[in-house]
Amino acid sequence: MSNVSGVRRWNIAETRCVSKRKTEAGDKFVNNYRVLQTLGQGRFGKVKLCERLAAGQAATGRNGDAVVSLPTPAFAPPKARLFAMKIFSKKTLRRLKDYCAEPAGDKADGAAEVDAEDGVTMRMRAVTALDRVHDEIEIMRSLYHRNIVLLFEVIEADDSDKLYMVLEHMTRGPCMVYRPDTKDFYSRVAGGTLPEELARSYLMDILLGLQYLHRRRICHRDIKPDNVLLNDSGRCHLTDFGCAKAFGNGSGYDAHEHDDSDTTRLKDTVGTYQFLAPECCSGELLPFTSENTRELFDEIIRAEIVLPGPDESGREQPLSPEARDLLHRLLEKDPEQRITIDEAISHSWFIQDGDDDEPLSF
Repeated sequence: MSNVSGVRRWNIAETRCVSKRKTEAGDKFVNNYRVLQTLGQGRFGKVKLCERLAAGQAATGRNGDAVVSLPTPAFAPPKARLFAMKIFSKKTLRRLKDYCAEPAGDKADGAAEVDAEDGVTMRMRAVTALDRVHDEIEIMRSLYHRNIVLLFEVIEADDSDKLYMVLEHMTRGPCMVYRPDTKDFYSRVAGGTLPEELARSYLMDILLGLQYLHRRRICHRDIKPDNVLLNDSGRCHLTDFGCAKAFGNGSGYDAHEHDDSDTTRLKDTVGTYQFLAPECCSGELLPFTSENTRELFDEIIRAEIVLPGPDESGREQPLSPEARDLLHRLLEKDPEQRITIDEAISHSWFIQDGDDDEPLSF
């Protein structure tokens, strides 16, 4: 980890060569990683569990057959360790494009200029999904916090279609899992809904992670249960920075935006619709379930907030007055009236334990 201008930076390894091998027994290797089972599949790629070889450890398959010609590891631990590996096809990512508006400087090729309401000339520019992944990497290289999933290595070679992101492995998976049949979320840890004490721990972890990001002028923009993962100790870590945006002159970096003024604002809306804040929709259950986007946004803006009631057995699970107060203030429709992260962390529902920002997994 380095310290540049007083800013802590996590030193990720960047490997510019890719060597893939497969043993007769079917074991697959990417550089110094043994690739194991699939952890997840997304729109842009898949996530595999992998084992990084220890320093000096020979790459062999399950039957002892050697895997030769592996490059020197970019980094190697004293013992084998598990990681999560996100695997992308760059060819596929280049085909997926959308458009973003940015202040017009020198007009770039293929960029169309438009006039914004505030008199600032903007330009529309095509951005590929590969650009977005590279932006995600640039943001993650600056992140080092106990409630953020860490990026350890990026493997990308000019002569390979694949791009690999090697991430901290969260053994317990998402903090809550969606059940399509009942259209609600449940906790694998609790075996159902979250008890208040566990919810307190989870929410504090999430708030501390968000506080860290916001102080570095980074917006995550896609907070949802799938993107809050649990480690061995049951602590929450924020993951998936594919929608994240770094802006201003903070320690984060945004490849598409270089406006360092304090007036920089996010002008686009991204993320998972059901979890958008009401102000993002202006211009159980999820709790919002409409399949029609317009109706869904209207629900988010106008629907009454309903706090948790009885569980599946019909037993009451009353919330404490402090929990009810915090939930109402967090779910306030008006962003000007909504409680801030710093205020939420100081709320009476929480008991501060003096945590620092060192990742517990280290």
